Amino acid sequence: MDNKNIDPTARKLHTEARELGQSGKYDLAIAKLEEAIKIQPDWSYPIYDLAFTYLLKGDFDNALKFYKKTDDLSPKGFFTTKTALYTLQGEQSGKFPKGLYLAYLQIEWTDDKEQKLEITKTLTEKVPDFAPAWKELANLVDNKAEKFNAIEQGLLKNPDADTKGILEINKAILLDQNGKKEEAKNLLGHLIFSSDATTANIELAKFTLNSITEKK
Repeated sequence: MDNKNIDPTARKLHTEARELGQSGKYDLAIAKLEEAIKIQPDWSYPIYDLAFTYLLKGDFDNALKFYKKTDDLSPKGFFTTKTALYTLQGEQSGKFPKGLYLAYLQIEWTDDKEQKLEITKTLTEKVPDFAPAWKELANLVDNKAEKFNAIEQGLLKNPDADTKGILEINKAILLDQNGKKEEAKNLLGHLIFSSDATTANIELAKFTLNSITEKK
């Protein structure tokens, strides 16, 4: 995610901050992250974790502020920054209800697949314009028709770049499974050369395209 030399003190502070955050000591974690950022202001990781820590505190304005800073430093994507921005900006504008991003993260934090599916279905029903929930639904359902419908719904909701890329990759996989190999390859090729695609999705699209191409 970061191909640069990181100051050892900044790295140590960041590690300590993460440990504090995992223990629920958010204010102490924030102080450590701020120190790390002062030492290494061009390092996205502590800024990203600062945004996440503010999110956990319920300070959505500061969370949005530092997710924006993360995105400025890493415009081709850094972990879930694109989705966080999309959701928090939607919350701020009134498009989405307050607290939606925290509710969405419950899917990731839950290990039980049935609980994940229940949370995801609730989000798609309560906030149907929220594209990331449709992405999660597509990943969780087994029926191909339901999966394809969830992908199409997600793509119609003006998704963030990261969510859009994952939806298109999953659509390409389904197209290939349904015997539409050329359509799948074209979709992946378009994603790989898209200026809006994140680095992570470009690499995943390349891997998927290679797998489809090599398959007999």
